Amino acid sequence: MGSGSGLCPAASCCVNTGGYKIIFGTGTSLTIEPKEVSKPTFYKLSDGDTSACLASGFSRIKAAKEQHAIFNRSTAVLTGDKLYNQLVLLTSEEEEEACEEAEDDSDVCGEPVKPDGRVNLMSVTMLGLRLLFFKTVVFNVLMTLRLWISQ
Repeated sequence: MGSGSGLCPAASCCVNTGGYKIIFGTGTSLTIEPKEVSKPTFYKLSDGDTSACLASGFSRIKAAKEQHAIFNRSTAVLTGDKLYNQLVLLTSEEEEEACEEAEDDSDVCGEPVKPDGRVNLMSVTMLGLRLLFFKTVVFNVLMTLRLWISQ
């Protein structure tokens, strides 16, 4: 049988077993999504006359596309912390306004962190202990070298 005749003309989706062809088709796409839902946070990035919109930290692969149509031109990328990021270059004023709207809607900052006296005290204490340990190690090395030199 030639490559253009028979049941399966495209060789990429067939298996030839002893003269009989089995058709498998194009395959199945599987997307596994976590139970915990993280919504995207939007940022507008600019450098000179180039602008981009970044959707960051979301758990559903199509979350940015569902919220704003400007993300239909790009694909989401999975990061090491099992969250998606998606970036799109902005080409018109309408897209820039949509990105600014999205950035205003997302809660980027949240509650401000208030300084804590205990944390500052612990940080200074840890720094002091590290300096004391370093001085001890240097003193021991110097005394060992002095002992070796004197013998």
